[in-house]
Amino acid sequence: MRTAQLRRFVAARTLSLLGDRAAEAALPIVLLLVTDDPLVAGLVTAANILPTLLLSLPVGHLADTRERRRLMVAADVWRAVWGLALVWALAAPEPSVALLVGLTFLMGCGDVLFSVSAHAYLPALVPSARIMRANAAVEAGDAAATLAGPALAGFLVARLPHPVALAVNAGSFAASAALLARLPAAPVRPAAGPGLEGPTETRAGHAETTPAGRRRDVFAGFRLLATERLQRVLQLAYLYLHVSAGAAVLVVVALSVQALHLGPARVGLVLSAAGVGGLLVTLVVVRFVEHLPWGPLLGVALGGLAASFLWLSVARGFADAFCAVLCVDACSAFAFVTAGSARQVLTPAALLGRLTAATGLVNAAVRAAGVLGCGAVLAWLGPRPAAVALGAVGLACAVPLLLARSARDPLAPRRERAT
Repeated sequence: MRTAQLRRFVAARTLSLLGDRAAEAALPIVLLLVTDDPLVAGLVTAANILPTLLLSLPVGHLADTRERRRLMVAADVWRAVWGLALVWALAAPEPSVALLVGLTFLMGCGDVLFSVSAHAYLPALVPSARIMRANAAVEAGDAAATLAGPALAGFLVARLPHPVALAVNAGSFAASAALLARLPAAPVRPAAGPGLEGPTETRAGHAETTPAGRRRDVFAGFRLLATERLQRVLQLAYLYLHVSAGAAVLVVVALSVQALHLGPARVGLVLSAAGVGGLLVTLVVVRFVEHLPWGPLLGVALGGLAASFLWLSVARGFADAFCAVLCVDACSAFAFVTAGSARQVLTPAALLGRLTAATGLVNAAVRAAGVLGCGAVLAWLGPRPAAVALGAVGLACAVPLLLARSARDPLAPRRERAT
């Protein structure tokens, strides 16, 4: 493994995520302080999410036809520029709502380009025998940024002029771009085999440029997901992971407040257990199991996540809830690392960007539905039955992975692990 290059990549990702997490916490606070209008805060936040729904498919195609490191650097520079423009707009006595929404939308476009390109770039940086360890390092950086980002946001908003606090986000993108620029390029090679084509080819061997050909290229990720059984089994795990990730905070807060009657400080401590669990798994556990078959490994992780929700459903006090939430995030982080590694190894490099974009759209829709469904169950039955429902769904999703014979191979051949 090219350790120095991987460290540079992880550092760039962590810096970028730290800025994101700080901005996610600081931006609503700053908007409310500057505009005194919750509707504006909601509109601006939604504008940052909208590009994921509108641009994922064309961005996935771009990540499969252009050099991915350059796309990541371009995305960071793009976000740094528009982040500074957002700081400038918020410094005005009466900020324009339309301008704030537009600038946040433009930053969201960079977010989509960066995330898809980064996921598709990582397999070119490390061998498949170490892809789980590499993803664990990325996940650990995410967990650290999630722990530190909101605290950093609170400190900056309290100590600095409000718009200036958001400049840290733009600075994190600039630092990330500088680190990524020192990484090696990763040219994309065409996929081989029936059904795994890159751009549609004409008889003369040139890429087809008709509208129908371009549409087929853009939807190649959906086609692969529909035709490959292992991809469908893997996607089932992703669907549960995103449902549980979207619903977990609602369930934990409702259970802590309504059933356990914990105060705000203790509720915050229970939620902080999530970051602890993610860090423990990604830093300690993954390296000892990366040689095991990925299907049963992912099935066990989903089963552990389901069991953690069932434990949460019978929690009787602060200690119970804290430990259950720690296990929820530990199993979730482990499952995300395993699923992401499997997808990167099993997907042809020339289609990884489009598959990432296609599944990202599906996952975002399912996550939103999961939040809405969980809210309905919480209102109808209460937090304990909601936790039981999440546990039961998880156990059902774990079974196909535990039984799938085609998912019983390690992510790398034994001879590759030995090198």
